[in-house]
Amino acid sequence: MSILAIVAFILFPNTTAHAQNEAKHLSLLEQPVWSENNDSFKLNLSINHLNEGDLIEIYTLQKLNRESLKESFISKTSEPTTDSFQIILTQEQIKSKEITIELNTNGLTNNSVFSEPGTVRPLVIKSYNSNQENSESLVFPLIHLLKPEKLKPISLAFIAEINAKPPLQHDGTYIIDGDAINQLTNLVNALKSNPEIKIAISLPPATLSGLSKSKNPKDELLLIELKNLAKTQLHVISSPFVTSDPEAWRFIDRFETYNDLLKRGDRQITNQLQIEPDRLFSFISNSAVIETLNALNKVGIKTFITELSHIDPKPEQKINPFITLKGNDGNVFKVFILDETINFYLTKLENKNLDIQFLLADLSLLTLDETKEEKNLIVKIPSDISENLLNQFFTTLQNFPNINIKALPVLINHVEKNQEIDKTKYILWNKSPQDISSRAPNQNLAKAAIKAYSEVIGKPHPNTSFLYELLDTTSASELNENDTSKYFTTIYEEIVKVIDGFTSPENQNVRLTSRKAEIPFTLQNSLNHDANVVLILQSDGRISFPAGQTLEVKLNPGTNKIKIPVSSRASGDSQIRIGIRSPDKEHLLQLDSNTLLIRTTRLSGVGILLFVSAVFFLAFWWLRSRRLRSNHRQEEI
Repeated sequence: MSILAIVAFILFPNTTAHAQNEAKHLSLLEQPVWSENNDSFKLNLSINHLNEGDLIEIYTLQKLNRESLKESFISKTSEPTTDSFQIILTQEQIKSKEITIELNTNGLTNNSVFSEPGTVRPLVIKSYNSNQENSESLVFPLIHLLKPEKLKPISLAFIAEINAKPPLQHDGTYIIDGDAINQLTNLVNALKSNPEIKIAISLPPATLSGLSKSKNPKDELLLIELKNLAKTQLHVISSPFVTSDPEAWRFIDRFETYNDLLKRGDRQITNQLQIEPDRLFSFISNSAVIETLNALNKVGIKTFITELSHIDPKPEQKINPFITLKGNDGNVFKVFILDETINFYLTKLENKNLDIQFLLADLSLLTLDETKEEKNLIVKIPSDISENLLNQFFTTLQNFPNINIKALPVLINHVEKNQEIDKTKYILWNKSPQDISSRAPNQNLAKAAIKAYSEVIGKPHPNTSFLYELLDTTSASELNENDTSKYFTTIYEEIVKVIDGFTSPENQNVRLTSRKAEIPFTLQNSLNHDANVVLILQSDGRISFPAGQTLEVKLNPGTNKIKIPVSSRASGDSQIRIGIRSPDKEHLLQLDSNTLLIRTTRLSGVGILLFVSAVFFLAFWWLRSRRLRSNHRQEEI
C-alpha cells in the first residue's frame, strides 16, 4: 500500500521574519496521512488573523532530490507545477479558527494537487486577503512513497560526542559544565523513552569524576542512569580524561601525553560505569592528518569517523561513506564519514510537531533511491538538541518504514563485509591544531615534582591522585595558558606544604671518642603520616661514611633520632653537611639541610703506636736498670 505524508513546513524568506515575530495566518495542527485509497488525505489547518472571503491557494512544485530539498526552503520560486486550487474562507470557518481540507492527487476532483508515487514535492499553501494582497506561505515537503516492498532499507547508526570544560578547578573545587549536564540529561531521558535506540558516545571521563564527587542528588542519579544505559543502549568509546586534541600533542612531539590521558580516561570510565570502553573507534577532529591516524592506530584505534569537510576530494558516494586512507609507511586506515545532510536537518529543528518531519523527507528520498540496494549512514546527534525534539526524532524514526537503527559496531562491521572499498586517493584536509607548545615543559617539571612528592609521602595516597588529576586537567583544550598556570601554582603549593613539614634543630654537635661510631641526628616530621626521605652526607675530609653517603630513612610523625655510621681519620673538629631530600632517583626535592660539628678527642693511630713504644722502652729500661743495680749489690757483698 502506498503511503503519502506531508512532512514539514517552513516560510519563504520574504515572509519568514513576519511569521516568526507575529501570529501566523495558517499553521498545521497535526501531521496528515493519506487515506487507504491512496489518492487523498486530510489537511488540518489553524486559521488566525484571516477574515471571511479571504483566500487559500494550494499547489505543488517540482520534485526534489536530497540537495534540492534543502534548497527549496530558501528558494523564492513558488510557481505551481500543473494543478492548483483556491478556497474562499467562510464565516463558519473563521469562527472555528480551523479548516479541514481534503486533498487529492488523482486530478479527478476540484481539490487536486499534482503528485506521483516515488517523489517528494514541496506543497505550498498560500493565504491572501480578499483583494489578494499581503500573502503568507507555508511549504510542506509532500512525500509520495512507493509500496513498502519497493522501498529500499536504510540503516542508521548514531553517535554523540560530548565535550565539556574540566570540572576540577585550580583551587580543588569541582564545577561541572552545565551544558554537558544538559546534553547528557537530554540524551539519557530520550534513550529511556526509546529503548530500541543505541548510540555510540564519546564523553570526557573527567565529567564522570565530577558527577561522582557532586553533592547534588540529580548528578548522582544521572551517573546511575548512565551506568545502567552503558550496559544496554550506550556504546561508550575511549576518550581522553579531559577534552584534548591528539594532533595538538603529536605536533609538538608529545603524543605520549595524549596516550596517558586515554589510559586515565579508560580507568575512570571503568570505575564509574563498570564497563570497559571501546578503544577500536575514534571520532577525529578536523585538525587530524594522516600522521595523527598512525599515532592513534599504535595505541589501539582501528576505525576512524570524521566529517565530510575533512576529506579531499569529496567522495562521490555519500551513502555508505566508507573510504580508506594510506599512510606514508604503507598502513591503510579505515575511515567512515558522517552524513552531513541529516545532521544539517537535526541542527535546524525548532518545532517539535512539524520540523522533525522535514528530516523524514530526506530519509524518504533515500528509501526511494533505487540505485542502491542498501543504505548505511552514521548520524551525529547535535549537542544542543532538546530532549523533546530528540525524543520525537527517535520515536518518529521507529515508526517510519524501512528504517533500521543499529549499534555503531554492527553497522561498521556490516559495511566492511559487504561494501566495495572506494580506491580513490583521499587526503585529510585539516585545520591547524591548538598551540599548546608552552604547556609541555611546565607539565614535565610538574610531573617530576609530583613523582618525587609521591615517593616522600608513600604510594598510593589520595594527595598524589589529586595532584595528578590537576596535572592532567592542564591538558584540557578549553583552558588557556593563564588558566593552566593557576593549576601549576596549586600543584607546587601542595608540594611546598610537604617540603615545609621537615625540620632539624640547629647546633647538633657531637663528640667522638672512638675511631668508628654512630652519631645521632634529630629530624622532625610534622606531617600526620610516615614519610620517606634520603640523607645526603658530605664531609670536609676528616670524616668518612662506612654505609655510604646516601642513607634512606623512614620517618614516623614527630621527632626521629637517626643514627649515622661514621669513621674518623684524625682528631680535632670537623663538619659534615646533611641534606634531607626526596627518595626518587634524582632526589629532586630538598626538604631540609643541616650541619653537624664533630669533635674528636681520641689519639690518632700513629700517636697510639708511639705511646705504646715509649711505654715498652721505659719498661725495658726500668727492668734493665733494676737488674744492673741487683748485680752491683751482689758484687759488693
